[in-house]
Amino acid sequence: MSTLQTLKTFINQRLSVAVDEIFGLLETTVSNYEEEMSRQRRLLEAERSEFVNNKADMQQAMRFRVIIDHDIKKITFQDGIPSSVEDFIKVFKQAFSITTDIGLQYKDADFDDFFTLTSTSDLKDKDTLKVVHVPPGIIMTTVPQERNLDTSDVSSVCDLVSVDSPDNLILSPSVPERQNLWPVIFPIPIFSYNTEMALRQGNEKFLKDGTPLTSPSVKSDILERLAEAMFSYTAYPNDPQRAAVAQALIEKHPCLREPGSFNGCYGWQQSLKYKCANYRCKLKAHGNPELLINTLKHKQEGDKKPAKNIKKPRKSEVNYLPPHPAGETDDSLENVRLELMTASKTTDSGKMINDMMSRTYSCRRREVVGQSMQVADFKERWPFLFHPLQINEEFRRCNTIPLESTFMSQLDRYTPKFLELFSSKGGAVGQRMKSVLIELIKDPHASVVKKRDVTLRCLIEYMGESVQELISDYYRTTQDKVHEELKTHSMRIYVCQQPDTVGIIIEGTPVLTGVDNMPQACCLLFGLTYALNLDYPPKLAKTFEVFQRLFVGLDTLQPKPTSKYINLKNKLLT
Repeated sequence: MSTLQTLKTFINQRLSVAVDEIFGLLETTVSNYEEEMSRQRRLLEAERSEFVNNKADMQQAMRFRVIIDHDIKKITFQDGIPSSVEDFIKVFKQAFSITTDIGLQYKDADFDDFFTLTSTSDLKDKDTLKVVHVPPGIIMTTVPQERNLDTSDVSSVCDLVSVDSPDNLILSPSVPERQNLWPVIFPIPIFSYNTEMALRQGNEKFLKDGTPLTSPSVKSDILERLAEAMFSYTAYPNDPQRAAVAQALIEKHPCLREPGSFNGCYGWQQSLKYKCANYRCKLKAHGNPELLINTLKHKQEGDKKPAKNIKKPRKSEVNYLPPHPAGETDDSLENVRLELMTASKTTDSGKMINDMMSRTYSCRRREVVGQSMQVADFKERWPFLFHPLQINEEFRRCNTIPLESTFMSQLDRYTPKFLELFSSKGGAVGQRMKSVLIELIKDPHASVVKKRDVTLRCLIEYMGESVQELISDYYRTTQDKVHEELKTHSMRIYVCQQPDTVGIIIEGTPVLTGVDNMPQACCLLFGLTYALNLDYPPKLAKTFEVFQRLFVGLDTLQPKPTSKYINLKNKLLT
C-alpha cells in the first residue's frame, strides 16, 4: 500500500508540473502571437499609408488629350479627377466653355477604339478623351421682343425660363439620319469574324517578319465595311477624307500597309473611291433621296448629263438631303405643313411648331435642293423657318451642332487676337480698319456686342473684301425705305439708327427683321445659307469661309483652304 501511495503521490506531482509547464508554454505562445499580430498590424498600417500616399501622388496631376469637334486640346487635373462622371463632365464644360449637353468617350488601349465613359476609374494619365455633343432633351422658346438678349449671357436667358411652366419648353426634335460630323480620327469599324481573325494573325506576322496581308476576300470585306461607315458621315467623301480613312486603317492594322506605296495606303485610297461609288449605286436602287436626285431621270432637261449639276454637300452639310421619317410620305408631310400655318393659334404652339418643323425637315430640303425655290416663295410656304430660334434649330438639324452659341463663343475666343492683328495691319486696309477700331479706343469698356461688331467689320476688310458688300448702314431712314433700296441685292444685312433696327435681305426679300444686333445678324445669315442651300456671295467668299471653318468648325477636310484663311489661322495660333 505504501508503494502504491508513493506512486500516486509521484504521479500527482508530475501532473502538476506538466500542467504548469503546459500553461507556461501556452502563455508564451499567446504572448508571442499577440506580438506577431501587433507587428503585422503595424506593417499593414505602414503599407496602407504608403499606398494612400502613392495614390494621392498619382491623383495630384492627371493629363488628358481632348478631342472637341475638329480641335485637339489638353486638360490637366492637378488635384485628381472627380469621382463621378457627372462632375467630370461639368469640369469639361466649364474649362472649354461648352454650353450644350455633352458626353465623354475614352480611347481604350486594348481595343484601340473609343468607348462611352461610365466610370472615372477607367481613366489613366495621358488618356485620350472625346467630347460628344448630346441633343438636349428640352430647348428654350423665344423671349419677348421688348427685351434684347446678349446670347453670351446665359444667366439672362435662364431668368426668363420657368422649369415649372410647360409652356416654356419645346420638345426635342426627332433624330436625323446622321448624328455626327466627320471625326478628327476616323474610327475603323469591327469587321466580320473571319476578317478580324485574319487581321490579327496578319498583324502578328507583319510585326515579326514584315510580311503584308494580301487576301482578296479580306480586302473585299474591309472595303465594304469602310464604305458603309463613311456613308454614315457623308455620301460623297472627298480625297482628304478617303486619305484619312486609309491612313487610320493601316495604323490600326499594319499588315495592310502597301509595300512600294509612297504613303503605304495610296492603293487603299483608290479602292475606297470606287467602292464608295459602288455602295452609292446599291443605295440608289433603294431610293435614297440624296443619291436619287443626281440620277438622269430626276435631272432637268438641260442638265441630263452624268457629271453636270451634281447636287451634293458643298459646305460640309451632314444631313444634306435625308429621307422622310419612318411612316411619312410627301402627302402626309404636306398636311403637316398646312397644320403649321395654323399652329400659332393653339395654346401649346411652341412645342407643336418645333415638332412639326423637325418632322418636315426632309420635305423642306427637297424643295430647296431639288426645286431651287425662290426665297420669297419659300418664305410664303415656311414662314416659321424665318425666325432666329428655328434658324438655329434648322442648322442643328442640318449639321448636328448648335449655331449661335458655337459661332459667338468662337468669335469671343479669337476677338483679343483679332484686335491685335487688326491694330498692327498697315497700308490702306489698315487705315480703313483703324477708322473702325477708333470706336473701341474711345470706349475701353465697350460691351461684348460692340466688340463683336467692330471685330466682324474689321475681319471683312482684313480678308480683302468690302464691308459694304455685306452690311448697309442707315441713319434716320425708315425700314420700308431700306427695303425698297435693297430690293435688287442678293444678300445684305442692314443696320438702321434712329430708329434702331437690324434685318436681313436675301434675293431682295426681307427675310428677317428686328434682329438684336449686327453680329447676331451675321450668324443668322450664315445659318440661312444652309437652311436655304445658298452659295456664298462671290465677293464675300473668304469672310464666309472664316465663319464656316473657324467660327463653326465645319469642313476641315475639304480641299485646300484659301491662302488668306491659312495665313489668318497661322497668325491666330502663334
